[in-house]
Amino acid sequence: MARSVRRRGFLLGLAAATLVAGPLAPAARAQQKFPSRPMRFVVPFAPGGGGDVVARILAARLSDRFGTPIVVENRTGAGGSIGADYVLKSPPDGYTLLNMSSTYPIQAAVSKLPFDPVNDMQPIVMVSRDPAGVAVRPGSPIQSLNDLLVQAQKDPGKLSYGSAGIGSIAHLGVEELAYQMGIRLSHVPYKGTSQAFNDLIGNTLDLMLTSTTFAANYVRSGRMRVLAVAGNQRSARMPDVPTFAELGYPGYQVFDWKAVAGPKGIPPDVVATLNAALNAVLRERSVAERFESEGSVVIGGSPEDMLATIKADIERWKTVVEKAKVKIE
Repeated sequence: MARSVRRRGFLLGLAAATLVAGPLAPAARAQQKFPSRPMRFVVPFAPGGGGDVVARILAARLSDRFGTPIVVENRTGAGGSIGADYVLKSPPDGYTLLNMSSTYPIQAAVSKLPFDPVNDMQPIVMVSRDPAGVAVRPGSPIQSLNDLLVQAQKDPGKLSYGSAGIGSIAHLGVEELAYQMGIRLSHVPYKGTSQAFNDLIGNTLDLMLTSTTFAANYVRSGRMRVLAVAGNQRSARMPDVPTFAELGYPGYQVFDWKAVAGPKGIPPDVVATLNAALNAVLRERSVAERFESEGSVVIGGSPEDMLATIKADIERWKTVVEKAKVKIE
């Protein structure tokens, strides 16, 4: 009898505890709603470049939406692979994200990486796409794409171009152009676009490939001149600059894109939250106008769309390296 009473008391106590805990459980879960602490956006290139600018725009607007601090952190080196490796080996919780660029699939196509560029990566969203352009300093004797052709043919390998590193789009993009033009140029790798640009205007480099987003302000201020841009139409911000197609190179279609990704294993609901928030940011008028004013096209879309672009670019750059016989050291 005493044992039965004790058992009933235990069961009643357990039921009471369950009733008390029941209403508190959703509240406890709500406290863990993503994001509940500061986030990090890792840029795999030096401050001041196009990817860095895009990352800071996104971080500021996303921080406002989430009410959570977002720190932009630059981790440079190895053509962007050091920063990518850091993010893809971070805890898959959505708090450490990679501000990826079109250099990522190039690295995947030409380098032996310390991670699987497809299976170790969780795509979040494609952000923007910019046509690439060949830039020279204002006082350069190279006034046109034809001048570049003539001078490079006269002195093969003498003209130098800078990039954000071996295997970056500014590297492979110029090698593809040189292949199509039948010329040879000398590559000088840096740790970021801004460093290469400083040497370009400092008369150390002859030219570089850059995005219209990065070039637009410098063109307007007279610190850079662009010879030609990719795409089927001229840039709205640089209407006087011809396209490569207009100048006889319709096959040269190089675009610099930006995207956001994280390590594989991020919970699906967190991926969905990040994707929805970033798409909302990209739809904001002030953000869209900021991108468009620099000649960039806002993309957005699903993680699946982004993954398809990455896979297609990996195959594309493998073909370019093979045809142009580019040596990656």
